[in-house]
Amino acid sequence: MTGEPAGQNTEAPQDKKLPNGHYFKIMGYLLTACWVGYIVMITKGDTSDPMFDYIFSVPLGFWIVGMVIAHFVRKKAGGDRP
Repeated sequence: MTGEPAGQNTEAPQDKKLPNGHYFKIMGYLLTACWVGYIVMITKGDTSDPMFDYIFSVPLGFWIVGMVIAHFVRKKAGGDRP
């Protein structure tokens, strides 16, 4: 018996935070959407424009580079995937 009413939790509430990797994924999604929107805007939706060839290759390249960097950072930190 601690003198506290039953059913009440006296522990301080923990802040629910996302792991850092999730913030980078969200940022990657936003940057990818911005890039696709930018390409569609400057080409006016014309798929025959030479710039339209880069609509998927540039984000894909950045995602691959980001995953390689994340692998080495995770390996150096000794952490495992969540």
